[in-house]
Amino acid sequence: MNANNQKQKEGAGYAALLVALCWWGLMPLYYWHLKEVSAPEMLAHRVFWSFVVLSAVIALKPALRQHMGDWRSFLLALLPAILLSANWVVYILASVTGNALQASLGYFLNPLLSAALGIVFLNERLNGLKAAALALGLAGTFVQCYAHGGVPVFAVMLTVTFSLLGLTRKVWPTRNAIVSTWRETVVMMPFALGYFGYLTSHHALAFTSFGVDASVLMMLAGPLTVVPLALYAYAMPLVSMTESAVMQYVTPTVTFILALTVFHERLTTVDLTGYGLIWCGLALATYASIRRRPLALAVAAPGTAQGTQSVQGVQGASVAGQNVSFLSSHKKTPASAGVNRFWHSEGRPEPERRCEKSDA
Repeated sequence: MNANNQKQKEGAGYAALLVALCWWGLMPLYYWHLKEVSAPEMLAHRVFWSFVVLSAVIALKPALRQHMGDWRSFLLALLPAILLSANWVVYILASVTGNALQASLGYFLNPLLSAALGIVFLNERLNGLKAAALALGLAGTFVQCYAHGGVPVFAVMLTVTFSLLGLTRKVWPTRNAIVSTWRETVVMMPFALGYFGYLTSHHALAFTSFGVDASVLMMLAGPLTVVPLALYAYAMPLVSMTESAVMQYVTPTVTFILALTVFHERLTTVDLTGYGLIWCGLALATYASIRRRPLALAVAAPGTAQGTQSVQGVQGASVAGQNVSFLSSHKKTPASAGVNRFWHSEGRPEPERRCEKSDA
């Protein structure tokens, strides 16, 4: 009976994770319907209404208040808030200016850059598979630069801001997804309110100028941010670490398909060659992660007390929402693991981890 319940919970976890990842991949549709609203105002609405929704969640769940922290926690949230704001506004601009393909490219490149940052700043190991994966990703990026006649600005900005965001979360761990995102919206609130005031004084606030339907859509920016975050936080303790890492590529894949089928963006042969190199790098890196996962589990020898404790440790890490990056080794958790949990343009914070002090 317990086994059946566990399977049901695991199935629910995978379903919730898939919904969240598809949700984030479809977000360009939302911004496209509000393309007449400037990107800074959309960012301000996303910050303000996310703050409202998250504050309501925290008010209804007193247990979350113990994770709110002191002024130091808000000070540490300043840099992630800046990076998250930059990521959001670039993603919005890419969505409304016909560059959804670049947004997709940015988040395909993101784990590769995250691994590179881990190697440079966190002394992560560079083995043969990692080197080959990074080389393929770099080659694909150069091909994309050639295809666009220059650097694909949106893709690069999305990749850089989100990879740096993952690095900051590695260096300064977060304890709770909801509360950490709430702190970041609090830090961004002065900008949002100040920009609302500036637009109002110049009679240029779209919220009061474009009708009720547009105003309701802008208010939905909060729930559209928080709901997939909640689904993601619910799913991560229930699903396999490695499989969840591989599933992260659902989001840019959905955006890629959306750009071709709905927005009718042009994909040239050279573009496809660049994507092909990047996909080969991701496939190689994913293979490296799957190949090493049994090695981590083999440390726990069945029938021994030490082995039982090791298995429980692995299971506990899974229950706490730890996600192993597809570029990780079984001995160390690289910075890219944090990025895989705090995924692409939506800025998903990683779930709370109770088994480790470092929250990759």
